[in-house]
Amino acid sequence: MILYLFLSFLSLDSILGQPQLKPASCGIYITRLDNNRVIFQTNAEKLLIPASNMKIITTAAALFYLGSDFQYRTRLAIRGSVRDNKLHGDIILIGGGDPQFSLNDIGRFVERVKGLRINEITGNIIVIDDYFTRERLPVGWAWHYLDAKYAPEISALSLNENVVNVRMEATKPGALVNVTLEPDTRYVRLFNRMLTRVGDDSMIIYRAPETNVIYVDGALARDRVRNIKVAVKNPALYAGTYFRERLVAEKIKVAGGIVEGRDKLFAALDSVGFMVMVDSVVSPPLVDIIRETNTESVNLYAEIILKTLGVQKYGEGSFQAGLKVLKDFLNACGVDTGQVSLSDGSGLSKYNIISARDLATVLRFVYHQGIFRTFYESLALPGKGTLERRFNGFADSLRAKTGALDGVSCLSGYLTVNNIPCCFSLMINNFTCSNNKINDIQDGIVAKLAEYLKNESK
Repeated sequence: MILYLFLSFLSLDSILGQPQLKPASCGIYITRLDNNRVIFQTNAEKLLIPASNMKIITTAAALFYLGSDFQYRTRLAIRGSVRDNKLHGDIILIGGGDPQFSLNDIGRFVERVKGLRINEITGNIIVIDDYFTRERLPVGWAWHYLDAKYAPEISALSLNENVVNVRMEATKPGALVNVTLEPDTRYVRLFNRMLTRVGDDSMIIYRAPETNVIYVDGALARDRVRNIKVAVKNPALYAGTYFRERLVAEKIKVAGGIVEGRDKLFAALDSVGFMVMVDSVVSPPLVDIIRETNTESVNLYAEIILKTLGVQKYGEGSFQAGLKVLKDFLNACGVDTGQVSLSDGSGLSKYNIISARDLATVLRFVYHQGIFRTFYESLALPGKGTLERRFNGFADSLRAKTGALDGVSCLSGYLTVNNIPCCFSLMINNFTCSNNKINDIQDGIVAKLAEYLKNESK
């Protein structure tokens, strides 16, 4: 049963009474932030899947506990001695959790090796990523999308957001499409059976489970060029392999292969002078990473932030430690954590359940903290990121986080009209219509809320 708390909101009946919502589960909570007066609620305590609205909790907790200036560091070290332009030992890549460690950063490390006048390495490329635990995926991520760019494995040594780009260029009808990898690396194997044809695209691209073999099949329309990003298996080995390939491309011989190491061992060696740090790359400040996490809804960043919270607060870079920090934060916000279930930091897992009231409670708590302006500006504004085609005319008054999975659409954020600030959480689950239709319904609710606030200020 839908309960309308204020007569001025009776106009929502035409929105929430639409047939697409009849079988759906809806939870809505809207409150003013200046006087805590509830403007509207329906099923506000119903537990629902938040999808990427989970990122509200993860990123707010990160700003609250880590601060906006927190940075990650990826280190380059050598172990052994350099004689006659030859390193008698190993090169070591040590991940520190940076989710934006890039191909250009690898290029910088290659230049540093060249600057040391090393043209041969007798040992291995050792990769260390134990800043986080070895669990790569949170509970509840479905197997069928684990090769998708939005579901990469989580590692303390990431590279290129843990994906490769598969570039497909049409040729002549009936002939194989030209397929290349970006970056060009032998870490991933390609099997191309895709043909060029007259007509529409019909592409099949997938990575075989537990491998780094990508199959490209189907057809690409004549004169078309397509780019599809595919997640790789074991990002640390990906980083090490690409680093080795770039060294070799610069005429630096590497006798060994790629070996996974443990930082604790090498820290001990370092203490007696066996390992020397020769360079490091520092990430952008956390505030910049969080802005992209929320505006573009980047799952990799959210999960890395989650594990970082675990390291920084409990000394363990696991998903469970990170989730414990999120529950600590929810407690600080005034949320009863006995009535929520959390499984990841990004919201890709359908095992997350929370209520609209709880999400609004987090937004209200943040509003009264020193992190508010930073957090507010990290959320998407109309015309940008996940709100690129939504809320025309609300650029100066709205910031919000979207969340979408199959049968799940959520929108939570802030709206200020005529100096009246409010926060809202609109959670809709278990629908069978398109997400675009649900977006229209949410947009209509926000428009009615803006109209209500205008009347309130008169």
